[in-house]
Amino acid sequence: MFQTELILFLQSFETDFLNDFFLFWSEVGFGRWTWFFMLVFLFGISFRYGFILMQAMLWNGLTSLWLKNVFALPRPAHVDLNVKLIGESGSNTTHFESQGAQRFFGGVPRDVTASLRANPPRSWGLPSGHTSNATVLGGLFFAIYRKWWIRLMAVAIVVFVPLSRMYLGRHFLADILAGYVIGFGFVFLFYKGVIKNVWLFSFLSRRPQHIRWDSKIILFLFYMCMFPPLLLFLPKTNIELVAALLGLNIGFLLVWNRGIPGDMGAIWQRIARVFLAIGAYILSDRTLDWAVQLFFEPRPAGIAFVKNSLTVLLCVWGSTELAFKLRLFRRRSI
Repeated sequence: MFQTELILFLQSFETDFLNDFFLFWSEVGFGRWTWFFMLVFLFGISFRYGFILMQAMLWNGLTSLWLKNVFALPRPAHVDLNVKLIGESGSNTTHFESQGAQRFFGGVPRDVTASLRANPPRSWGLPSGHTSNATVLGGLFFAIYRKWWIRLMAVAIVVFVPLSRMYLGRHFLADILAGYVIGFGFVFLFYKGVIKNVWLFSFLSRRPQHIRWDSKIILFLFYMCMFPPLLLFLPKTNIELVAALLGLNIGFLLVWNRGIPGDMGAIWQRIARVFLAIGAYILSDRTLDWAVQLFFEPRPAGIAFVKNSLTVLLCVWGSTELAFKLRLFRRRSI
C-alpha cells in the first residue's frame, strides 16, 4: 500500500482535463473551500447541524495532523523521482528513485524514511487529511439528508477527493485508507453520539435560563471552555486548529446565551447570512493581523493563538448577532 506503481499508473492517463478535474476536487477537500462549506452550512442551512459539522471537521483535522507528525511517513513524491507533482510550479526534486514499498503490504525502506526524518519535508503523508476531511463532510451530509442530489454530491466528495490525492502524487493508497478510517470514525461518533443523542441535540437549542444545571451541563461547559487549551500540552498538536476550536466553542456559547437562531428564512436571507459570515471572517482576520503586526513584532506564539481564536469567535458570534439586528435570523422560542 506504500508502492508508487499505482500513483504512476494513474498519472499515465494525465491530460489537461484530468489535471483540472482532480485539482478542483483536491481543493474541495481542504483549506478555504472546506471552511466555506462549513460557513454555508452554519449560516445558510442549519446553525445546530453546522456547529456539529464544524466540531467534527476540527477534531478530524487535529487528529489527522497529529497522526501525520507522530508517524512521520513520506509521501510518494518523497521516495520516487518519477512521481509528478501535478499542480505545483516546480518539479519533483527528491534524490530517491523507485524507493516505495517492494510489495503490497510492505513499507518504505527504513533507510529512506530515516533519511527523510533527518531532513523533514514540509508535511508528512499518513494519514491523508484531504481524505478524512472529505469523508467527514460527505459522510455527515449523507447521514443527515435524504435528498438524492445531496447524497450524490456527498458520495462524489468521498470518492473523488481521495482519488485526486493519488492522481496528483500527494498520497499512497495506505494514506487514503487511513484517512477513510479516521473520517468514518468521526462520522459515526458525531452522528450517533451528538445528532442522535436526543438530550444533547435538543440542549443545543436551549437558553441557559431554560435548563436544569447538573453534571451534564458542567461537563458540557468544561468541554467547551477548558478542554481545548489542555490540548496544547499534547506534543505535536496543531496550535492553529486548537485556537479555531476554542474560538468556535466560545462564539457558540455567546450565541447560545441569548438564544440559538432558527433555521428558517427565505433563500435571499440565507445567502445574505453566508456572505455576512464570510465578510466577518475576512474582516476579523485582516484587522487582527494588522493589530498584531502593529503591536507585536516578532509575533509570539501565544499572540498568534489568541488572534486565531478571536477570528473564529468574531465570525461565529459577531456575524450571528449582526444577522439578528438585520432580521436575517430569528431566535428560537425555546
